[in-house]
Amino acid sequence: MDNDLPAEAAPPEPVPAPEFSPAGFWVRAGALLIDTAILSLSALLPAAALGILTNFAYKTIFISSGGQTPGKMAAGIKVVTAAGEPVSVGRALGRAAGEYISAFTIGLGYLPAAFGAKRALHDYIAGTRVIYIEGVTNARKIAFSILGVAGVALIIVGVVLMVATGTGSAGKFKTLSVKSGEGATKGNLGSLRSALAIYYGDLEGQYPAMLDALVPKHLPEIPKTKTEKHPETASWTAYGAEVCTGSEEYGKEIDATKLEDTGGWGYVTDPKAKCWGMVFVDCMHPDTKGKLWPAY
Repeated sequence: MDNDLPAEAAPPEPVPAPEFSPAGFWVRAGALLIDTAILSLSALLPAAALGILTNFAYKTIFISSGGQTPGKMAAGIKVVTAAGEPVSVGRALGRAAGEYISAFTIGLGYLPAAFGAKRALHDYIAGTRVIYIEGVTNARKIAFSILGVAGVALIIVGVVLMVATGTGSAGKFKTLSVKSGEGATKGNLGSLRSALAIYYGDLEGQYPAMLDALVPKHLPEIPKTKTEKHPETASWTAYGAEVCTGSEEYGKEIDATKLEDTGGWGYVTDPKAKCWGMVFVDCMHPDTKGKLWPAY
């Protein structure tokens, strides 16, 4: 037997996976705050589209050329691929686009960066991760974490103020929602009055003792009110002659100071009242046009 055969080559040793030190959520938030401050200068540009292009160019150029925007340079962190390689121009551009998705989800796309692999939604979209560069001190990490906490707190306060004052996208959405509810309420008020007029004609000069008597012949159901200061409701409150002003001018028969402000419907049930059969929105607050609800 020939014993001179070459021995089998030993299998190559597996290459160990690269080790990463993922950047913390608050440190990343601190770096983002610096980049946001720099990019806010784009608001001076004559068109919003130029601001968006500036944002894309800023993040694509810096990330593809070294993995670091100015904010990340200051924080001692950088963007690499999931395998730890430098980020290409195409991947950096995709990551910049992904950040808009993270932002438009009410910022929820950033939250995964606080857990596990500490990768935000746009990191998963672009196949990237954010890691610490070598030699970053704990003092630097703490400083940027504090900056990140302060930045997020300012954003939350800003959003709350925009909603409260009706400015910004959240505030505008709230305003549109309120106006939509007011429009529906005014339409429902018209339907109630039409049904009462038909009932009055059918009974030859008699209004119903209760609004519920309109259902189901004149209305399928009592419609709902929806005002800014009160929850949506189909309830109604009976009123007597005390709420009538005595004026014959349409829209001024009801004395708003005598109402209970229930937010539902008010209905004058007393046949002796000058405004008998009058139905109105039982709300003492003005609508978005500044007009008191009982004046409609």
